[in-house]
Amino acid sequence: MVTAMSEENEARLYGRAFLYEMVHTVFGGEPNETLFEALCSPACIGTLQDMRCEGAALARLAGFCERIEADPEARAAELERSVSDFNRVIAGLGANRESFPWESAYTSSKRLLFQVETLEVRNAYRAFGYQPELYPRVADDHLALECAFMAALAKATLEAEDEVERERLLAGQEDFLANHVLKWIEDYARDLHEDAPVGLYDLTAAALVEYAATDREFLGTLRHT
Repeated sequence: MVTAMSEENEARLYGRAFLYEMVHTVFGGEPNETLFEALCSPACIGTLQDMRCEGAALARLAGFCERIEADPEARAAELERSVSDFNRVIAGLGANRESFPWESAYTSSKRLLFQVETLEVRNAYRAFGYQPELYPRVADDHLALECAFMAALAKATLEAEDEVERERLLAGQEDFLANHVLKWIEDYARDLHEDAPVGLYDLTAAALVEYAATDREFLGTLRHT
């Protein structure tokens, strides 16, 4: 049996699962109309509006979604910009860039990919029986995959049927944030802002930086209450 949690904590668990899944989707492939329809949906806008109190970056991301929902011309322009930004600074087709969406590019001394840090991320996935859909074609420490993992564990936490399993999942998420996501996401977001200073990717990365730190605190508090 799982002890019932407060409505506030349960709502936050649903919100964090949504946000990590959103970041995974935004950074996981070239943006298209389907993605922008999802960003304009009442579910997305409503969830982000509920999270405004978490900080200014989340409020800006919510405002972006509200704007493209209300203005078809702005939506078309932002989709075009996002496709360009993705291919230039996320997929890596641009020659001159500062940002790299892989953890090992920020935590290894030589900023190389597929280093020991990548294997550590893979081991963290395996501890929970998780394997990325694109394995082994995409490095495990890509931002999209790390957020997909966080989303998967967040959803599993909501579905856990006993206290031991819920505690294991909460501890795993807190540990992954501390030892992986939070070690590089702020530096990455700073560099991404230099490469693509406005638009969906800049806003989403900034929102993740803001949210991840408070999320770690939330998980710690939830585990000890």
